[in-house]
Amino acid sequence: MKKITFIILSLFVCISCNDEDKAIETVLEEVDRGAVLRTLQFNNGEFEANNPASTFSVDLQEQDIEDGGLLSTVDVYVSFIDNTPSGNSVSTQRILLETLTPENFTVGDFALPAITLEYSFAELLDATGLTIDQTACKDQFRIDMDLNLSDGLTFNVTNSSGTVVNANGFFKSPFTYLINIVEPIPLDDFTGVYQLMNIQDGFFGPTFGEEGLVTVRNGHSNNFRIIDIDVPGATLEIEFSVVCDVTVVTRYQRLSLGCTQEDLSDRILIGPDTVPATIDTNDDSVFELHFLEAFEGFDARCNFSNVPSKVRFSKQ
Repeated sequence: MKKITFIILSLFVCISCNDEDKAIETVLEEVDRGAVLRTLQFNNGEFEANNPASTFSVDLQEQDIEDGGLLSTVDVYVSFIDNTPSGNSVSTQRILLETLTPENFTVGDFALPAITLEYSFAELLDATGLTIDQTACKDQFRIDMDLNLSDGLTFNVTNSSGTVVNANGFFKSPFTYLINIVEPIPLDDFTGVYQLMNIQDGFFGPTFGEEGLVTVRNGHSNNFRIIDIDVPGATLEIEFSVVCDVTVVTRYQRLSLGCTQEDLSDRILIGPDTVPATIDTNDDSVFELHFLEAFEGFDARCNFSNVPSKVRFSKQ
């Protein structure tokens, strides 16, 4: 398979001039042509425990080599992940939730197909055959999407590069979303200036570089937070969520680390460790993040996978 892809610079010439955003030149690797479902913005990314009316909502844009002309269908799947340690698991396999067609999309920016993907807690309970009493804080729903093109190709998280699926780059096209079930926290909690301390180094050493002061601010949804970390030549925006008594790092976030000069937009991605860091939601003076480098094999050609790393943040 040859490394190719289509150029969409004509649409985004004013986006950025730095190497980290040159992902707009390369959509997928080792395929004959590519397509993405780009995350434009989250309207809400979590469900409130015991509130069936709470809604997950995200704005998406489809891009392909023919400016949306190849869009055939999008298969949307849902599964439930039971993270409650006691009792019988009610986790489900993925279930086809719906199939979107071009008629479900509107004409968005740059005349590309756009859609708001929106589901309520109650809708996903019904789709998975569960009742709200079978769910608890820390459980999750997972949305997966297959983007099917009229030329017969299909794209999803399993055949896309880190350049595409990363959650904090240009495309933000993971084709998959985790919806945490949370207890809402006050918006001022877990915000402010914190001291970063490295607890367990990653593959190349401290994941975020030298220890120092960072800023934690509110994210797109009530319990989401973003940490602004200055690294040489850039500021990393690392997202996590306060989910009951743990912190959960958002999947597929891009670091400034990579192992090739061939594509400077291809960087190591991180995701949540299998055992998240515990916290006290009544005390935001100290919290930790436990995560994996080269999450699910997105190693930017560094030849390692799922290396654990841990950092601690102390409020100043």
